[in-house]
Amino acid sequence: MNKGFKTGFLALVAMLLVACSQGTKQTQTPSVPKSDHHVRLVVKEDTNTVDEKVSFEEGDTVLEVLKDNYEVKEKDGFITAIDGIEQDTKANKYWLFKVNGKMADKGADQITVKNGDSIEFYQEVFK
Repeated sequence: MNKGFKTGFLALVAMLLVACSQGTKQTQTPSVPKSDHHVRLVVKEDTNTVDEKVSFEEGDTVLEVLKDNYEVKEKDGFITAIDGIEQDTKANKYWLFKVNGKMADKGADQITVKNGDSIEFYQEVFK
């Protein structure tokens, strides 16, 4: 009986060693590369102009790209302030934007950006 116990015990230890030595296979998920999509984002204010190349995710709108890079206040897709620089409704001065040199015909939340686009925000006075 003692011999059977030792044999069983050794068999159990051998199985445990084999089971433990075959560690789980770990696969590493490659990190997601930064976006290959870039746009030129220009923000003009009376005395300052920022012109930079920024990345975006496919399907992003002009508003999403702007919000990813600046502190933005907006209402119904229309920009009311960028980084604390607010439009001045009393002076009829509003934030406007162009995409690829053309005045936008929709709100910033309705225009999907494409790789290589040039987006320019600026303030203009209407008389």
